Amino acid sequence: MSGGATQRRAGLARENRRLHTANAALRRQLRAERAKNRRLAQRVRDLQRAVWGKKSERTPAPPPAPAGPGATARPTKASDQPRPGQKRGPKPLDPRLPRELVRLPDPPPEQLRCPVTGARMQPGFTEEIEVLAIIPAKAVVRRYERTVFVSPAKSAPVCTPWPEGIFPRARVDASVLAAVAAEHYGEHQPFNRIAQRLARAGVRLARATQVALMARLDELAAPVVATIKAALLAQDYLHLDATPVPLCDPARPGRTVEATVWGYRAQTGPLCWYQFCAPPGGKSPAHPDRELQAAGFAGLLQVDGAGGLSAIGRPDQVIALGCMAHARRYAHKAVVDGDRNAEVYLAGFNRLFRLDRLGKRFRLGAENFATLRLTYSLPLFDLLVAMAEGEKAEVPPKTHLGDCLHYLVEQQEYLRRCLTIPGADLTNNAAERALRPVKTGVKNWLKVGHPTAGPRFANLFTLTENCRQAGVDLPTYLTDLITRLPGHPNRRLADWLPAVWQRARDQGRPAVADPPAA
Repeated sequence: MSGGATQRRAGLARENRRLHTANAALRRQLRAERAKNRRLAQRVRDLQRAVWGKKSERTPAPPPAPAGPGATARPTKASDQPRPGQKRGPKPLDPRLPRELVRLPDPPPEQLRCPVTGARMQPGFTEEIEVLAIIPAKAVVRRYERTVFVSPAKSAPVCTPWPEGIFPRARVDASVLAAVAAEHYGEHQPFNRIAQRLARAGVRLARATQVALMARLDELAAPVVATIKAALLAQDYLHLDATPVPLCDPARPGRTVEATVWGYRAQTGPLCWYQFCAPPGGKSPAHPDRELQAAGFAGLLQVDGAGGLSAIGRPDQVIALGCMAHARRYAHKAVVDGDRNAEVYLAGFNRLFRLDRLGKRFRLGAENFATLRLTYSLPLFDLLVAMAEGEKAEVPPKTHLGDCLHYLVEQQEYLRRCLTIPGADLTNNAAERALRPVKTGVKNWLKVGHPTAGPRFANLFTLTENCRQAGVDLPTYLTDLITRLPGHPNRRLADWLPAVWQRARDQGRPAVADPPAA
């Protein structure tokens, strides 16, 4: 081999090593840039969530760090300083709370001698401090007396009937039923915990007694629950969702089966109703289908895309709507798992919700709001569906992104109606919010004790949730209901809807007017 060929080969080897070294350096630089890009993308998502996300996710963005070693921090603004006249320290106690004056005695006389002059000290000024004190609830025993009139002829005695709202056999009045129901269904306290709390106040109210009182309350409130149900199913827009509830199985002591609670929620107004369905078949859409058809419901029904829910009700009267939040939820889970292919879908859903928030923020009228959706939201949704149809076959089905794409494609008809029907909501979150108190209660008292307690559980939760949505004080409402409902005419049961009852109280008149004398 000639010397020239050897030199060329050596030169080629050196050039090859140099290129390999440069390639490795470029690869390291590429990895660093990709890592920086991921950090910046995450920072952008955090800022978008802080500005446009849910209120619970909105957080003030931290101040930007100085750009370099010579940079200085942001100068202090005048708004960072407390305003003139603004007091620091704890805020004063609510002036509406009752006040009690506690006068502390003066120190003993030997301490009132000045250590310098030996003269008696004189009063200088009065110092005071207000502290919050909580007095435990007080239980009282009310003694009712009545005179019984008898006749020498041994005819039936005559006496004044006991007032409505007291239960002689249980020896309690309406306030006890209202307090137990408010704690169990409103504050989700188990019966045994309520019994322990009452025992500390010197009241013995066994768990079995509380259950019997709730059964009596269910009987008394049944006409009002039926009125709430009728008013709800007379609406033209409903949200519907279901949640599982553990139920004790009488056939297998110590074991539970899965029952279902269906939650019906009106789009406008504080109206909701719960339906308890025991197994087997509690999750079947046949239960709400029978209720809607029996009530002759006609209008919009928003569901979450579960099997069979889109076909319930009369086909010529009920229009099913989908839920954008479920599709976004899958995309969000995929992004959290690190699937970057899901980012475009999450960004698209976020833009859909942002457009709706902007329309509500600027209080667009119904016509302008519908135009906003048809002009901007609908084309964006069609683009997301087209992308999902093209990528569905390439994404593994048992992944969050696969669930998102399949949901988009299979539910596109019902999801598109959310954008094309005027006045429709994008999500079924109203029904999920209505079911949240049920799940909170289940987490505390774990299960429904008996199948016969299921309908009572649903009825009393119906009253509780309607009061919560209407801003009604539950114990006050239940006490008034127990006391006055037995003598109220059936034709005016709508007066006992919690929203109507509260509106009457706000207007300074009796919540439910007494029926006119005959």
